[in-house]
Amino acid sequence: MGRITPSPRKIYEETVEELKSRYRSSLVDQGHRRAFDLLLKHAWEVEQAAMANSSIPTAVDRLNLTSNLHNRKLVEELEKRVEVMEKAVEELEREVLELKAQLQASRGGGEDGV
Repeated sequence: MGRITPSPRKIYEETVEELKSRYRSSLVDQGHRRAFDLLLKHAWEVEQAAMANSSIPTAVDRLNLTSNLHNRKLVEELEKRVEVMEKAVEELEREVLELKAQLQASRGGGEDGV
Protein backbone atom coordinates (compact mmCIF):
# COMPACT_ATOMS: atom_id res chain seq x y z
CA MET A 1 0.00 0.00 0.00
CA GLY A 2 1.22 3.44 -0.88
CA ARG A 3 1.40 6.23 1.57
CA ILE A 4 -0.81 9.23 0.91
CA THR A 5 0.64 12.65 1.66
CA PRO A 6 -2.02 15.18 2.62
CA SER A 7 -2.24 18.35 0.54
CA PRO A 8 -0.90 21.60 1.96
CA ARG A 9 -4.49 22.85 2.19
CA LYS A 10 -5.51 19.81 4.23
CA ILE A 11 -2.51 20.27 6.53
CA TYR A 12 -3.40 23.96 6.90
CA GLU A 13 -7.02 23.17 7.75
CA GLU A 14 -6.03 20.50 10.28
CA THR A 15 -3.48 22.80 11.89
CA VAL A 16 -5.93 25.71 12.13
CA GLU A 17 -8.63 23.45 13.57
CA GLU A 18 -6.16 22.17 16.16
CA LEU A 19 -5.13 25.71 17.05
CA LYS A 20 -8.74 26.85 17.28
CA SER A 21 -9.89 23.93 19.41
CA ARG A 22 -6.95 23.69 21.79
CA TYR A 23 -4.87 26.85 21.68
CA ARG A 24 -7.49 29.55 21.12
CA SER A 25 -9.92 28.01 23.57
CA SER A 26 -7.17 27.97 26.21
CA LEU A 27 -6.42 31.67 25.86
CA VAL A 28 -7.59 33.54 28.95
CA ASP A 29 -7.33 37.07 27.56
CA GLN A 30 -10.26 37.95 25.29
CA GLY A 31 -8.00 40.37 23.40
CA HIS A 32 -5.71 37.50 22.51
CA ARG A 33 -8.68 35.49 21.28
CA ARG A 34 -9.77 38.40 19.09
CA ALA A 35 -6.21 38.76 17.80
CA PHE A 36 -6.15 35.06 16.92
CA ASP A 37 -9.44 35.45 15.03
CA LEU A 38 -8.11 38.49 13.19
CA LEU A 39 -4.95 36.66 12.16
CA LEU A 40 -7.04 33.81 10.88
CA LYS A 41 -9.34 36.10 8.91
CA HIS A 42 -6.95 38.78 7.66
CA ALA A 43 -3.64 36.93 7.30
CA TRP A 44 -3.87 33.17 7.18
CA GLU A 45 -7.03 32.67 5.12
CA VAL A 46 -5.94 35.34 2.65
CA GLU A 47 -2.48 33.85 2.13
CA GLN A 48 -3.30 30.13 1.99
CA ALA A 49 -1.86 29.82 -1.53
CA ALA A 50 1.44 31.42 -0.51
CA MET A 51 1.71 29.10 2.48
CA ALA A 52 0.88 26.07 0.32
CA ASN A 53 3.59 27.03 -2.19
CA SER A 54 6.20 27.53 0.51
CA SER A 55 9.01 25.09 1.07
CA ILE A 56 8.91 25.79 4.81
CA PRO A 57 8.46 22.32 6.28
CA THR A 58 5.91 22.83 9.06
CA ALA A 59 2.47 24.39 8.90
CA VAL A 60 2.96 26.32 12.14
CA ASP A 61 6.13 27.92 10.77
CA ARG A 62 4.24 28.99 7.64
CA LEU A 63 1.47 30.44 9.80
CA ASN A 64 4.05 32.23 11.94
CA LEU A 65 5.83 33.75 8.94
CA THR A 66 2.51 34.87 7.47
CA SER A 67 1.53 36.40 10.83
CA ASN A 68 4.83 38.26 11.01
CA LEU A 69 4.40 39.61 7.48
CA HIS A 70 0.86 40.72 8.26
CA ASN A 71 1.99 42.44 11.46
CA ARG A 72 4.87 44.13 9.61
CA LYS A 73 2.41 45.43 7.01
CA LEU A 74 0.21 46.86 9.76
CA VAL A 75 3.20 48.47 11.49
CA GLU A 76 4.23 50.07 8.20
CA GLU A 77 0.72 51.44 7.65
CA LEU A 78 0.64 52.83 11.19
CA GLU A 79 4.09 54.40 10.81
CA LYS A 80 2.88 56.22 7.69
CA ARG A 81 -0.28 57.41 9.45
CA VAL A 82 1.74 58.64 12.43
CA GLU A 83 4.10 60.50 10.10
CA VAL A 84 1.16 62.25 8.41
CA MET A 85 -0.35 63.13 11.78
CA GLU A 86 2.97 64.43 13.12
CA LYS A 87 3.29 66.72 10.09
CA ALA A 88 -0.27 67.96 10.63
CA VAL A 89 0.46 68.65 14.32
CA GLU A 90 3.65 70.51 13.43
CA GLU A 91 1.72 72.64 10.93
CA LEU A 92 -0.97 73.38 13.50
CA GLU A 93 1.66 74.31 16.08
CA ARG A 94 3.22 76.74 13.59
CA GLU A 95 -0.18 78.27 12.87
CA VAL A 96 -0.89 78.67 16.59
CA LEU A 97 2.46 80.38 17.13
CA GLU A 98 1.76 82.70 14.20
CA LEU A 99 -1.69 83.54 15.56
CA LYS A 100 -0.23 84.21 19.02
CA ALA A 101 2.37 86.50 17.47
CA GLN A 102 -0.30 88.34 15.49
CA LEU A 103 -2.46 88.68 18.60
CA GLN A 104 0.45 90.06 20.61
CA ALA A 105 1.31 92.49 17.82
CA SER A 106 -2.27 93.69 17.61
CA ARG A 107 -2.32 94.29 21.38
CA GLY A 108 0.81 96.33 21.24
CA GLY A 109 3.30 93.58 21.85
CA GLY A 110 3.88 94.41 25.48
CA GLU A 111 1.67 91.86 27.16
CA ASP A 112 3.35 88.67 28.33
CA GLY A 113 0.25 86.80 29.56
CA VAL A 114 -1.04 85.65 26.17
